[in-house]
Amino acid sequence: MLPKRLVVGLISLCLMIRCTGGNERCEASIRGACPPAWIQWGDKCYKQGSEDLPWAEAKQECIKMRSVLVMPQSQEETDFLQKNLIHKFWINCNDLQVEGTWVCQDGTTDVEYRNWRVEPAEPNNGAGGEDCAVADETGWNDVSCEFHAPTICKRPAPQLHF
Repeated sequence: MLPKRLVVGLISLCLMIRCTGGNERCEASIRGACPPAWIQWGDKCYKQGSEDLPWAEAKQECIKMRSVLVMPQSQEETDFLQKNLIHKFWINCNDLQVEGTWVCQDGTTDVEYRNWRVEPAEPNNGAGGEDCAVADETGWNDVSCEFHAPTICKRPAPQLHF
């Protein structure tokens, strides 16, 4: 009969090495932590993209990593991202379908939280064709979807099941 501590140690080791090909493929790690290069806040994992991209390419970059373009659901989440990753980044919020009707989603779930800049008032479609949104320390701003901005991807933290 093996000692209980040894069994727990072996289970933990198995969980840590259950990766199947690159950092983004790790399905679980010890205590449900995020894969390497991802950081955890609450029950979500976040990763900053490697380069500034237009909005549509940023969304695709996240999809390739089996995640979604970040859409903060609170000021606390925004503060965490700006403190730990980068101060300005794309968010999954746009009015591409109907000008002035902003669709902000965390994956496919609509997000009610909004943090548009007050001074100057946003969204304003100021330069025309400002259909995508970025977040920075002053709030959200509508910009051209062709603007190159940093990307933050978001996905659920792994859940361990025994």
